[in-house]
Amino acid sequence: MRYKTDWEQAKARFEAFWQGEILDRCCVSVKAFDQNAKPLPWKMTLSEEERLAWWTDPEAIIARNRYEMEHTYYGGEAFPAIFINLGASGHAGFFKGARHYFEDSVWFFPSLEDPNEIEFDEDSYLYQKTIEFAKAFTEDSGGDYMVSMPDSTGNADALSHLMGPDNLMMAMLEDPDGVQNALQKIDKSYHKVMREVYAIVKENNQGGSVVDWLSTWAPGFHAQMQCDMSVMISNPMFKEFTMPELQSQCKLLEYPLYHFDGIEQIRHLDDLLSVPNLRAIQWTQVAGQPPVTDYIPELRKIQQAGKNLIIIANHDQIEPLMENLSSKGLLLLTGAASKDEADAIIKKVAKLTHE
Repeated sequence: MRYKTDWEQAKARFEAFWQGEILDRCCVSVKAFDQNAKPLPWKMTLSEEERLAWWTDPEAIIARNRYEMEHTYYGGEAFPAIFINLGASGHAGFFKGARHYFEDSVWFFPSLEDPNEIEFDEDSYLYQKTIEFAKAFTEDSGGDYMVSMPDSTGNADALSHLMGPDNLMMAMLEDPDGVQNALQKIDKSYHKVMREVYAIVKENNQGGSVVDWLSTWAPGFHAQMQCDMSVMISNPMFKEFTMPELQSQCKLLEYPLYHFDGIEQIRHLDDLLSVPNLRAIQWTQVAGQPPVTDYIPELRKIQQAGKNLIIIANHDQIEPLMENLSSKGLLLLTGAASKDEADAIIKKVAKLTHE
């Protein structure tokens, strides 16, 4: 791998991580961007035409990411990758009539009134872009970097994009069969795009797959699942509308990961932990909510259920997290201002690693 000389060691640690074991220390990913390098422009300062290219021109995306890779230190299990990023739950754009726009992310205008009328469109712009990106990035990489799976995750979240959250929640009450029918169609699109992208990127990714924004590599079919809108629904509704997609996707994937976004999802935790093949839960610290260190009992519960745990942690949280959690099946993600700072964090993690 061009931008990371110690990848084979990191790869071995990831393999141990997925087995719930420790090779020599807890997994930790630390990226440090060269502070002397010229920062890239923030996309919201670009013109509308430039911002469109920022999101949709593969050559521009490759150039931007290559520049970042050349000026980034990948410490620990961090590694270089390009993210196929066309918006969170971007598979909303795989359906006829979907209307999207590009800003700080890819967003959607509500376009679907009746969930029974949803119709998959393989020729849709965002579906074709997803496949185009997978092919372009893989061809450019030639093994220099990993190509991440797309952010086409969360069926209920995608349906929320298409209908608007208020309309979707009303439909869950008034037309649950229609919502279930729509979710099943969206789930088929998830299966299709993940299978197609994995087939394209697998060889480049050394037989595995990657979720770039979470710095995870797995030695097989690996992708993210989520239901961010579950913070707005009751646990019985989560059981009814979300559990079927999680069970379906956990059968599809060899290394499924659930993105746990917000403490309101704690009411769904027991159901998540009951999914047999769910391999890992990633705990997100949401702005305005208490820090992850306030939820040690819940984090321990995740580990005790045999699930791996991924945490984006602040520097001052690393020590209390490691002291209170098992280092087995634990991946900590953080950043650093320099290579020296990154190396110091890795040394701390190695010192604190325990059974």
